Amino acid sequence: MQPRVELVRRIIEALNRGDLDGMLAHMHPDFEWRPLEASPVARVYRGREQVRRYVEDWLSTFESLRLDLEDPTEVADSVVVVVRGHGRGRASGVELDSRFCQVWTMRRGTAVGMAEYATREQGLAVLRSR
Repeated sequence: MQPRVELVRRIIEALNRGDLDGMLAHMHPDFEWRPLEASPVARVYRGREQVRRYVEDWLSTFESLRLDLEDPTEVADSVVVVVRGHGRGRASGVELDSRFCQVWTMRRGTAVGMAEYATREQGLAVLRSR
C-alpha cells in the first residue's frame, strides 16, 4: 500500500469510528479543510479546532454515516480519492448515498490539507493546474 493512501485510510477510519482525536492526530496543526463549493457551509476551515468543530457539526446532522474510499491514487504529494458517503439524515430520515472527490495534500508524512470536488475529474484537473 502506498504510504500517503494509507494515511488517508487511517484518517477516514478514525472519522468513521467517531474518533476525532485520532483523525486530527494525522493532520498538521494548520490543516486546511475545503468542503464542496456547493455546500451551504463552504469556506476554508483552518487548524485542528476549526476542523473539529466543522466535522462535529457535520456528523451531528446524521443518524448514521459511513465514508468508504474508492480508487485512491497518489499524484505527486497528493492523494486523489472518490469518497462514497452513505447513511441516514438525523432530522429527515432520508437515506444518503453520494460520491464526491477529495484531494489530500501531504508533507513529511502528515496531511496538510484536503479539498472536496464534485467529481474525480475536477480534483485531477486542479492538481494538473498546480
